[in-house]
Parts: sequence; C-alpha cells; structure tokens
Amino acid sequence: MSAGLDLTRPGGAARLGAEVFEISEGGRSVSFAYREVELIRLSYRPRSLDYNVYRLDVRMRDGRSVKLFNVANSPLAVFKPYERWDRGYALFVEGLARRVAAAAPKAQLLAGLPNWRFWPAAAVGAMLAGFLTVRGVAAAVDADWRAAIVCALGLMAALAFLKAFLWRNRPQSFAPGAIPAEVLP
Repeated sequence: MSAGLDLTRPGGAARLGAEVFEISEGGRSVSFAYREVELIRLSYRPRSLDYNVYRLDVRMRDGRSVKLFNVANSPLAVFKPYERWDRGYALFVEGLARRVAAAAPKAQLLAGLPNWRFWPAAAVGAMLAGFLTVRGVAAAVDADWRAAIVCALGLMAALAFLKAFLWRNRPQSFAPGAIPAEVLP
C-alpha cells in the first residue's frame, strides 16, 4: 500500500494517508482513521444540471459521517457547469476501499441505495410507468393522438431515466478490488 495519495478537488482536497483519510473543503478539514470506518456506500445520484453525479458516503462506528461527490457541491453550479474531478474521485474511492478493508475487516462495502430506499423508488417508477401506459392507451382508444403521443414520449423518458437510475443503484456489496463500474464515473 502506498504511503499516501493527495488529490485536489473542486473547492478542497482529499488525502489518503497511512492511517487516516482527510477531506478538506474551504477552510474546514475532517480526518478519520480507517480502522473506525463502519460503512462505505457508493451510489449514483443524478442532478438536474448534471446526469453523471456519484456519491461516496462513509460512516464511522461512533456515528460520524462524511459524504463526497465527484462534482463541486457549489450553489454557484446553477450559473455555471459543475466542476468535475472524476478520475481523482475514482482513485480516492478505490484507495479508500482498499485501506478500509485492510484496517477494518468488518466494515461494510456497499454499492447502490439501501433497500429501504431502492424498493420504494422502484415501486414509484413502476406506478408512473403504469399510469403513463394506461393514460396513453386510453388516449389512443379515444383517438386523442396528441395525448397518446405525449404519454408515449413521457413513458420513454421515464423508462430511460428509471432504467439507468435503478440499474446503477441496485443494492449490492463489493470487494475492495472489485468496485462496480455503475457507481464510479
């Protein structure tokens, strides 16, 4: 294992040391010992202005937690494109998973949403798809072609988003050297 990895990210830095990892943002910095990590969760979190957003959640045994995105978490992102650090984020996640697995073998390495969020999201998506299908068929039966086309287009857009979101966020565990590509940029 290397002694350290220092990465510059939008608005701060991320460092993997020999015994601790550190995340700095603005003037604030937090550091955590690898042996104290209880859970690492990676997920896909698209936003309105950027479809390719990924999130790292780390929870310690004492309840403290930290989250990190592959894009700048800036309120100014509404007015300018998100600043990205995709390669650095992936390197940080891979290095963190290896170091945590070595220092805290009981730590959970998880990808996707927790079950309690994934299954309701899938159910809501299925209800939306069902509603759009029923309304589209009803509109077609009534020869209201504009409404039928709007429902068909809405169904296609919803299914495209839901497929990507649910596929990338399906609950699963992973090994330190085998992080699912769906949750990395």
